[in-house]
Amino acid sequence: MQYMSAGIGPLVSLTHTVAVYDPASDGRVVHLHHVVVLEGGKTVGREEAEQEALGKAREKGHDVGRLRLQYLDVPLPEGRGVLCVDAATGSAVVRTRGTAP
Repeated sequence: MQYMSAGIGPLVSLTHTVAVYDPASDGRVVHLHHVVVLEGGKTVGREEAEQEALGKAREKGHDVGRLRLQYLDVPLPEGRGVLCVDAATGSAVVRTRGTAP
């Protein structure tokens, strides 16, 4: 996901995207966490973003003890389907019906 700034507002200085996924299934992402830091805002590190992602997944009722995290540093894939993490590559993929993991 790309962020753009316009006008006189603060610029985006840093973004984090963390996928919380179920490795026991097809790698289905159960929570996708985005952190956007604006210029002059409080810096949020990668570890803090990952802990926030787990906390939010826990708040939504997920059993985080069996889930895994994947930090995503490339844009999310486009297309319709279910967002999953490919265990072999660690990258986010979109799976549609009939697409094998």
